[in-house]
Amino acid sequence: MKRILFALAFTGIGAAPTAWYLQSSDLYINGTLASSSVFVHNGASCVPIKDIAAALKLSVQKTSRGLELTGAGGANQAEGITGKVGDMLFNGYARFQVVKVIRGKEYTNQFSGDNQKVTPYPEGDDLVVIVCRIKNGTTTKVTCGLPGGQETALADTQDHCPSRGQDLLPGAAVDFALTFDVPPGTELGDLVYQVTFYGVNGADKKKFRVSLKQ
Repeated sequence: MKRILFALAFTGIGAAPTAWYLQSSDLYINGTLASSSVFVHNGASCVPIKDIAAALKLSVQKTSRGLELTGAGGANQAEGITGKVGDMLFNGYARFQVVKVIRGKEYTNQFSGDNQKVTPYPEGDDLVVIVCRIKNGTTTKVTCGLPGGQETALADTQDHCPSRGQDLLPGAAVDFALTFDVPPGTELGDLVYQVTFYGVNGADKKKFRVSLKQ
């Protein structure tokens, strides 16, 4: 079986925020033993990827780009790729993040360019605004459909801004907001988000599920 290696360069990183250092055949991260399987390959000190992933509380995912170390929410579960507010999740095509959640009676759109004010309907409801970020995780330019696919929803109520397309180069990101009307006192559960990359087969199959619970 081919062994997957994670090569580390140890020269000149003593001032880095995370201190990596070699002691005999062991690798320590911030003073904690991460791996006892350090070895030299072609002059470079190497350690199995699974050891690094475990030490950093990440998981190893095989994607269209190769291998990715992702957060715990990056696992492909039946209900979608799960996480919480602030997590950057990856489905093999797109990186998706809920940046913040705003709740109130009025919101001024910060992404439309016209400072449009949004209010709930009916007036007695609360307005929930979910600020999101999508990043192109492919190696080609894509057109991202906003605000999201048909299966994007919060509970059973959705009131999104008009649909539009945003061209994204590889690694480029776009920020936008989803708005929902909910009765006062409603406890927020999960946001289910379906990404739309036009012309990219499979990008919409693995949906994101983000917990909004405080």
